[in-house]
Amino acid sequence: MPAHSQDESSDGDSRGSVWLWSLLGVFAACVPCALLVVEKAGSALSPVPLVLAILAALAGYVLAVRAVVGEKFGQRSRRSQILVWATAAVLFLGSVSVLFAFRPPPPPLTRMSGARDVAVVGFTQHEGRRDKRVLIDLADTFAHDMAGRIPTATSVRSYAGEVSFPLAELQGTHGGGLERKTARFADETNAEIVVGGLVSMDPAGQTSLRPAVYVRADQVPDSPELAGWFLSGPILVARGWESARGRSQLSAELTRRLGTLAEFVDALDTWRNGSPKEAARILDGLLDLKRQASRDGFVPLDLVRLFHGHALQDQATGQTSSSRQKLLEAARADYLAVDKDSPAGWRSALSLQGNTYRRALGPAHNCKPGTVHARDLAQVSQAMRAFAEDRDITERGRLTATVYLAQVEQCRITAGLVKDDGTVERVVATVRAAQDVTGTADLLAFAESIVAVQAASRGDIEAAVGHIHEAIAHEQDPVRRAIWHGLLAAWSLDRCDLAGGRAAQQDALHQLAAAEQAGRASKELRHQYEQAFATELLQAEQTCEAQRGQDP
Repeated sequence: MPAHSQDESSDGDSRGSVWLWSLLGVFAACVPCALLVVEKAGSALSPVPLVLAILAALAGYVLAVRAVVGEKFGQRSRRSQILVWATAAVLFLGSVSVLFAFRPPPPPLTRMSGARDVAVVGFTQHEGRRDKRVLIDLADTFAHDMAGRIPTATSVRSYAGEVSFPLAELQGTHGGGLERKTARFADETNAEIVVGGLVSMDPAGQTSLRPAVYVRADQVPDSPELAGWFLSGPILVARGWESARGRSQLSAELTRRLGTLAEFVDALDTWRNGSPKEAARILDGLLDLKRQASRDGFVPLDLVRLFHGHALQDQATGQTSSSRQKLLEAARADYLAVDKDSPAGWRSALSLQGNTYRRALGPAHNCKPGTVHARDLAQVSQAMRAFAEDRDITERGRLTATVYLAQVEQCRITAGLVKDDGTVERVVATVRAAQDVTGTADLLAFAESIVAVQAASRGDIEAAVGHIHEAIAHEQDPVRRAIWHGLLAAWSLDRCDLAGGRAAQQDALHQLAAAEQAGRASKELRHQYEQAFATELLQAEQTCEAQRGQDP
């Protein structure tokens, strides 16, 4: 009889244990699974409420396990109690792991498809508390207003209610997390410019907003100063957000500042894509005296002057002698107007030396003996050597100076002013060895063209042809390609490759036609090339025919 009672008691404990662990397992899984069902139904939870819900479930679970351990395992050994706690913890952690493993991914952000899209990510209260909904409404209103006032922006969209950025990092010294998150956001949404801001309020209730802008580096490869996040000056809102007129004035001022940046980026894009005349027109508007008087935006005035000079100087490349000199003088005036102590100061000084080189070539615009200004070329050479060794400027800047130095030295050699001491080969080798530096593709093309001219001057036409092919393969500018195709044609005709010479001449004329259409070259320049090519071809045909008649 006692044995029978003991067996019944044992069976009861076994069944109780099964029910116990079943109940604990269900309790461990119910809250995470409920959260998973909610998210699967389409109500994605943000990290904060999700973590709070899991912590609340954990607290209830701990209390339940504690009660069970005290009631069912109170008389058992400490080892058994620890085993129960460990098993319960594994059950709960397993269910939470399942939750995170099967959480639906957040819905993808809307991707914009324009050439210059602007994303508004909202405004962050820097100090104190502010109704988040008010700031989201402000961002939405700003995006709506800006879409109709900035014609250079393809589309403008507010993501203020969908994303959250740690914009407060802009006030500190470390912003790596913000930069990385913004870069991922820009890739996902295809936004070229991201807009946000920091809001603060003083004890009297006066509110100020510091607009913040992020520009993707690939949008301003020629102006790295504008890449990444940066803050503009504060905009005061005397009566806070309650006034509709105050909000309207704030939106108008934000739009004005961002409009200047959008125009500048548009001018850079226009300039890079072979239309310096149109780029100069856009930059003329940014240099307007009335706009300068109210300037407190994202683009420094010195940077506008610098690229206005670049646009004028690029126009000069495709013009005849008189027009070329006028444009070069105008570009020089822009470079001289840049403050030497500004962030663009060293770039302006470097560009000024390049401008001096172009003006030193004289009306003939070549390096033949007796046509150049020897003193100016010597001064530019000395300045470029100093820039190439200056560790206070960027590596890209030093490489640019290195290529310019090779160009100047090659011109001095061709003009008979100095002897070849190997400087050209050394500096070009430096550029070739730095192909991993951002933005050196155009410098590499330029360097190959210099080596080609150097080889031709030594009489190694075959090497010259090979190097000029490399230069053309890495260059996009139609005027430079036209010049290099012209050199290729001349060297091909020197080798009596009449078919190759004719083809290169036609390629040069096609490039000039494209440059003329884009405002990069004048009709007179193309006409000059046509006449020169016809003369070269006729002379080559006669010379090569005479050589064939002399061959046995």
